Amino acid sequence: MFKIQRMKRTVTAIFILLNLPCFGQTNIQAIVDTVLMRTKEISLYTSTVNWDSLQKQVHEKAANAKTIEELKPAFELLINRLRDHHGRIQHAGNYSNIAWFTDHKNHRHPEKRTKEMAVWKIMNNPDARFEYQVLKDRTGYLKIVGIGPNVDIEKESARIRNAVIKMYGQKVDRWIIDLRYNAGGNMHPMMAGIAPLIGDGMVGSLVNLTNEKLFDWEIKKGNFIYDGYQAVDLANKPVFKKQAKIAVLTSRWTESSGEVVATALKGRPATKFFGEATGGATTNTNGENIAGAIILNISTGIFCDRKGIAYEHNIPVDVEVPFEVVKDPAKDACILAAQKWLKEK
Repeated sequence: MFKIQRMKRTVTAIFILLNLPCFGQTNIQAIVDTVLMRTKEISLYTSTVNWDSLQKQVHEKAANAKTIEELKPAFELLINRLRDHHGRIQHAGNYSNIAWFTDHKNHRHPEKRTKEMAVWKIMNNPDARFEYQVLKDRTGYLKIVGIGPNVDIEKESARIRNAVIKMYGQKVDRWIIDLRYNAGGNMHPMMAGIAPLIGDGMVGSLVNLTNEKLFDWEIKKGNFIYDGYQAVDLANKPVFKKQAKIAVLTSRWTESSGEVVATALKGRPATKFFGEATGGATTNTNGENIAGAIILNISTGIFCDRKGIAYEHNIPVDVEVPFEVVKDPAKDACILAAQKWLKEK
């Protein structure tokens, strides 16, 4: 069996590659053994399956596999039996999916809302970038989209933080954080970028199925720290003289690390949520590289806000506004509803 380095922390929807040897001729069965071992150890749902039976069935599915691709049926069985709708196993080289949850009749939290393919392409556009602008009434608008795994974390964090600094310098005194187009990715640039706007303190935690706390995440001196891990170190700027009023926009497309950001804002004073409940990928995933061949990306805990509320399904809003793709903020019903509330005293 391959040796793998134990993770010191789990990281949500961000792919941390362990320092592992690369094998010219990978032992396929050893990879299967390692995946089963790690999944049994860390899966959020490990207590819900019969491991003796499941391991036997996974080995049977993998018995004749000679390539990583041929492990798809075995890995798909594993994820489906865990009922881990956020889990997936990917190629280490390009992050393409090998196996994911497909047993939708056995979904833990069935999603009845439709998701149009045209909108899906917008949400998963690899060229999508963070946007910002000052709207009327000195309102700062931050559109934080999904951020892929192969990015310069410092650069992406600074891009968002500099927008906050610039608009703060323009006397912006109310804010809209738009997460409606955020389908996940690397949470660290998202959280690091807006950390001073959220404010210092404990802003969330991870819990297991019995609501036992696994670890916290916090903002300290304007930086985001996740289970003791700080991905970037930015200057503590801007320093807000008083707690900023924030409207948070979410949609059914807001998932995974987008939901981490939403959770960090839930329960924050002077904050209100508009739009639709999030998509329901509210679990931490581990992102372990096994043998330089695959990424094991399974759920290990449930997001919990600063008040101790766990979001096992999705994150609700305060004001329901159906999601529509609208390019002009002046015609966007969700932004208009948020602006109306922001103007209230």
